[in-house]
Amino acid sequence: MKKVFLSLLTVFLTAQLFSVNAQVKISDDFSYTISKPYKVVDGLKVYFSKGEEVLSIKYRKGMFYFQKFSGEKLNEEKRVDIPKMEPGFTFEEFVEMDGKIYFFYSRWDRANVKEQLFYREVDFDNCGWAGKEQLMFKIDGKITGGFSMFGSGSGKFSFSLSYDEQRLIIQYRKAPKEKRDALNKDLIGMHVYDKDLNEQWAEVIEMPYTEKKMNNLGYSIDGKGNAYLLAGVYRSESTRKMIKGKSNYDIELIRIDAEDQSLSHTKVKFDDKFVSAISFFEGKEGEIVLAGYYGNKSYAYMDGLFLAKVDTEGEITEKQTIEVPVEIMSMYMSQRAQDKMKKKDGKKDLSMSNMVLRDLIYNEDGSISIYGEKYFVVSRTDPKTGRTTYTYYYQEILVANIGADGELAWMTKLPKNQSGGAARGGMGFYVMSHGGYEYVLFLDNVKNIELPMNKYPKAHKDGKGGFLTGFKIETESGNIEKVSILNTLDAKGTRLYQFKMGRIINLSDGSIAIETYIKKKQDVMLRIKLND
Repeated sequence: MKKVFLSLLTVFLTAQLFSVNAQVKISDDFSYTISKPYKVVDGLKVYFSKGEEVLSIKYRKGMFYFQKFSGEKLNEEKRVDIPKMEPGFTFEEFVEMDGKIYFFYSRWDRANVKEQLFYREVDFDNCGWAGKEQLMFKIDGKITGGFSMFGSGSGKFSFSLSYDEQRLIIQYRKAPKEKRDALNKDLIGMHVYDKDLNEQWAEVIEMPYTEKKMNNLGYSIDGKGNAYLLAGVYRSESTRKMIKGKSNYDIELIRIDAEDQSLSHTKVKFDDKFVSAISFFEGKEGEIVLAGYYGNKSYAYMDGLFLAKVDTEGEITEKQTIEVPVEIMSMYMSQRAQDKMKKKDGKKDLSMSNMVLRDLIYNEDGSISIYGEKYFVVSRTDPKTGRTTYTYYYQEILVANIGADGELAWMTKLPKNQSGGAARGGMGFYVMSHGGYEYVLFLDNVKNIELPMNKYPKAHKDGKGGFLTGFKIETESGNIEKVSILNTLDAKGTRLYQFKMGRIINLSDGSIAIETYIKKKQDVMLRIKLND
């Protein structure tokens, strides 16, 4: 009886899958292929491309696994398993620079009380290492880590490239002299290299403010080797951003000169706006751009977005702010909620919350598309066990297009409602540009395929399947249509697991590749192409 029940259940589920696929119109804009299955390798995974080939490097328990994929279906062409290197190293980061790939790792020299950073170059073609390890530099004493820019290393060092990939900065933080934040000033080590890893300059920079007074928000480097640091600085001894409705907080851009490592400061101001989120981005000509969101009355909310260029002297130029209309904020809410917002408009400051700027896309027509996303984390602690769990939310997408004339061309909000318990996973979104269109792709609940403008999207739970779907936006007009590419529960008869957006890699022909799991200890490489 049990076997009969299982058979009937299988037939029912299969029928459901075919029914779902039959109801959803798959976009003619896309096609995809799936490679032959190959043996899975668990552990840390990074991906690189060269032409239309993909190199995967996986690290687990000291072993490195190199896999190369090629051909129309990106079948596994070669695999090389390399035993661990000399014992005692700590994984730091893989960095691709000017067509070369480097692996950075550290080793603690206990006898001489020194931290050491090494690198090895990757041989893409032969699927392995190119040459022996090379020492980058040694540091006296312990370090306590830097900014986490890539998220896959140990956190002792952080790495950032100039946008033209001609300079690399490696940053770390020296162990503090004082234990009290009110007394201690951060000592930030910076080593700058050219594209051949020749050292341009190195210095330990003492920050101009104490740890209590200053928050490090991020850093970057330009093509000439000048380093830039974004910092939030409190105006008083209080660590509250606002006191009695007034700002107690400034954003400063600190520039470290490549010639003499002198520091200069520039305050990042946009009239009476409160900068609620800010990051470094690449400009049209490879220059550094500051972009983010602002609030009109508080740091806690978002009312609009801003852009500003940074010149090589650290001065902020061509500042621009763009307000988000209430009509955009209220999109994909119920009709009742939209009506309420419109009644409040003009009487009360209406804002969005938890918005994070994700990307700037430079289009062929000279325009810029600015993409942001609602993102937040909720923690819950069980009072009986004391165990804390976290739920990550990746929700609506805000898109604004600034025309070649510098004026706002259009703005819209895209419905998305994802949540999961394992950080990003299969959540977030990815943008492809082609032929005057931008394709915003993400995993979604199939119930949202035909979502009306006045309906809030159904929740998509990470790890529970989902359709790879999204929106096709005409760059010139901002006109939108829904596109669907594949069902992860039935992609040409294959069920895809661990579909992680952070694994997507670009290929030279404009297609993208992503590795997924298919059970039975096997992976496949998926290739998604935009049809001409």
